[in-house]
Amino acid sequence: MVPLFGGAMLLPVLNTPLADRSGLAGSPLVVDVASAFKMEPIDDQIVRFTSWFNSGGVPLSLDMAIFSNRAPITRQNFLKYVSDGDFVNSFIHRSVPGFVIQGGGFCLSSNGIEAVPTDPTIANEFGISNTLGTIAMAKLGSSPDSATSQWFVSLGANSDILDPQNGGFTVFGRMTKATLSTAQLFGNPQFFPPWSFNSPFDELPLFYGYNSQTDDPTNNVILFNSVSLAPLPAGQAGSNSTMSYSVLSNSDSTIATTIMQSDGHLLVTPSAGKTGAISISVRATDSVGNTVDDTFSIVVNQSDTYSTWASRSSFAGGQSGMAQNPDGDVWNNLQEYAFLGDSATSNSSAGVVFQGVTGVMQKYLTITFPVRKLTQGLSYSVEVSDVLSGSWAEIWKSADGFVSSRVVSAVEQADRTIVTVKDLVFMSGQSKRFMRVKVVQN
Repeated sequence: MVPLFGGAMLLPVLNTPLADRSGLAGSPLVVDVASAFKMEPIDDQIVRFTSWFNSGGVPLSLDMAIFSNRAPITRQNFLKYVSDGDFVNSFIHRSVPGFVIQGGGFCLSSNGIEAVPTDPTIANEFGISNTLGTIAMAKLGSSPDSATSQWFVSLGANSDILDPQNGGFTVFGRMTKATLSTAQLFGNPQFFPPWSFNSPFDELPLFYGYNSQTDDPTNNVILFNSVSLAPLPAGQAGSNSTMSYSVLSNSDSTIATTIMQSDGHLLVTPSAGKTGAISISVRATDSVGNTVDDTFSIVVNQSDTYSTWASRSSFAGGQSGMAQNPDGDVWNNLQEYAFLGDSATSNSSAGVVFQGVTGVMQKYLTITFPVRKLTQGLSYSVEVSDVLSGSWAEIWKSADGFVSSRVVSAVEQADRTIVTVKDLVFMSGQSKRFMRVKVVQN
């Protein structure tokens, strides 16, 4: 019997870990936390690994919920080993405390320790991040498509270690919340300390009562004498696709404070005049209490550059180049940065800050625009022309400063200076005249 494909029950996963980024002292930024997580359908049955250890007469088991859609080759491969009975009497042969427990490679028989008979290797299907409690396939180093029967459970936040390694390790399920503690118990060196024998048993967890002088280690392994399908227990998953989000920790709230908004956007407010690095941990929680965590860092600088701004901004299709315009409004990315726009939100009226004024009472054409504060390598200039198709003449540049005779006013704000620059040419008798602002990142 095979679990139903595409079940109605869902579990939360981390699809893409939140990227580390930079911020600017005194300048708020928003992190789209919700976009990193997703609710994934799971099969209507779990795979239950029942061990020969018990607690209060109840056997300790690992209940593995299998994702229905995300890694179909891996799912089918794993369930075939289950249906063939290959995992019966298999045992945890590797334990790295705080990292993983690993099984599916070896079993006990009347002949002693034997390798689990393996089917052909399968293609790697990495996509879901290796977070606490996820189940993934083990494989050979530097060979992404080498997985066969061996699986492991992550006992820590392993995204940074396992996601970028060897093509990424394919997550195909996660422990139910009721049995995650059992996986953690099996990986706890106080109860199952790892022993070093000949490879591949150089991190073999054995029950803490094992005596190396008198005992047979095979009598103390974490052995699963039953591996079978079982109905998904009640309360372990829900059908609601909505998640809630929270901040678990902020390593230094004096550098920046954090507020999680209900839609999963995290508002980070760096303190004015404070710099340094902070680590922020966030959590997504489903309707029945399953959780997924992620941690990222923010380096808060006193001054900004285009590249640091880009690292903390959102760009559709990854279009972070200065000349690109992913939101399709009137500004490219460099202009969004220079004029304090938003690269992720189209604003067709963004150009209204550039207003030339003419008339009887205004003898000179003027232009008003924001100059970004606390930035490096960014320069502004104002140019004029009588014909749009002709050459432009520079009449002011940011190196001239706001005390230049060309500057009519300079209004200071927290993150910008609103500058009005006046043309050189008296408008009387002019049939037409144009002004523009040019910005360059050196």
